Amino acid sequence: MAQIDIEILQPFAARFLEGSNLTPAERAEVLRIAQGFACKDSASAAGVSPETIRARRKRIYRKLDVPGSAELLAKLLALALKMLSKGERIDARPVAMPMQMPVPAPAQVQPVMR
Repeated sequence: MAQIDIEILQPFAARFLEGSNLTPAERAEVLRIAQGFACKDSASAAGVSPETIRARRKRIYRKLDVPGSAELLAKLLALALKMLSKGERIDARPVAMPMQMPVPAPAQVQPVMR
């Protein structure tokens, strides 16, 4: 499936998610949903299991009070069309993305003194 450019989605998604109580990981997942990522592809992009993505999507739908991805996309599209029809300026505002956790350095093995 073709995916929508993230730079196009970000301003609309930022406005759409204003005031929501989504976590940064959930906000990033909303963008991947809007881009057309399947659970498996989204899991690969996020570095988590597909089951984690399915659970995350269920929480997103519950928090945004939508039954599924089609309705979430319909609401996002409706907001985007409303913004464009009013001639609102569309600023490229970044959507909060989850921070990358630093990878810990391998533990140094200390020689045993006898």
